[in-house]
Amino acid sequence: MLQRELLEIAEDWFKTQDWKPHSFQRKTWLAYLENKNGLLNAPTGSGKTYALWFPIVLEILKEKQKITSKNNKGLKAIWITPLRALSKEIKQSAERIVQDLNLSLTIGIRTGDTSSKERAQQKKHMPNLLITTPESMHLLLATKNYQSIFKNCNAIVVDEWHELLGTKRGVQTELALSRLKSISSKLKIWGISATIGNLEQAREVLLGPQTEAYHNSILIKANLKKKNYG
Repeated sequence: MLQRELLEIAEDWFKTQDWKPHSFQRKTWLAYLENKNGLLNAPTGSGKTYALWFPIVLEILKEKQKITSKNNKGLKAIWITPLRALSKEIKQSAERIVQDLNLSLTIGIRTGDTSSKERAQQKKHMPNLLITTPESMHLLLATKNYQSIFKNCNAIVVDEWHELLGTKRGVQTELALSRLKSISSKLKIWGISATIGNLEQAREVLLGPQTEAYHNSILIKANLKKKNYG
């Protein structure tokens, strides 16, 4: 499937919602599908969730013909949020896309609120798309044979990066990213941040200065007022 066809799917979906994609959303879709890493500067409620869930799902859709019951299993993308109260909302956004595009992808949440029963189920069968927190991510990376869990993960999104930057939880996230980069060669890293003093520095810390991930990255700014969706 061509990149143009993938982008048309996103555009058409937005039309069915009576929405029009913002310029920053289109830029993010395109950059992601061109295998870039990046930092998206976008206010809450502006559509940032769809700016990144969509290209993640589109990339999976592109490989749909190659998907079998065997390689469709396991973790494909992670969304880290420091605000676990938003986990369900983030999950609902992903579910909306996956269901409308008729993709058999599983979506799960793993935070301090996740029941022991659900954790046990995830240990056996990780969801394809996982929403988690820095602490839960840290614990996952401490489990036995963690490499097998993350080996097919191609994307990680760090939400609210401005809240994490320079904190203990931020350091946990940085360590997790460093570990994941050593496991998955195809891993794309994206951060979402509200306006902070130095976005360029925020991108460097997220991706690692003078790394391949940093050199193959982009900074996208959403210069708009708060919207009522996303």
